[in-house]
Amino acid sequence: MESVECTHCQVTMTSWASGGSPVRYFQCPLCARTYASQYDEVFRARAGARRVGVPTRQAAPASLPMASLEDRRWATVRARAARWFSRLETEERLVARALPPAPQAQALEARRDVAAVRPARTR
Repeated sequence: MESVECTHCQVTMTSWASGGSPVRYFQCPLCARTYASQYDEVFRARAGARRVGVPTRQAAPASLPMASLEDRRWATVRARAARWFSRLETEERLVARALPPAPQAQALEARRDVAAVRPARTR
């Protein structure tokens, strides 16, 4: 079986297939990019993934590229931001449900017309 290599990380991608399906899926263990075998043009153009022969040896864990301290710090920041945005969207939905429905455009126009016709107050 041939293997597929991520052109971004230069590591062998993991692969799996659904039961009874001829389509194989390939995913990079580092950057999580995923490709399907049904899109052969990706592999021909080497756009993100390329087919390679049988690997000469399995990569030892020490020879795999490791995320730097800066990469891990940014991953933590992104995860924290994602949680914050999710909480913010949830709160916005709750507030939107609690507010009365917005008045119709015709009602707003009628209010403006009444305000325009009303005489100015004199003291």
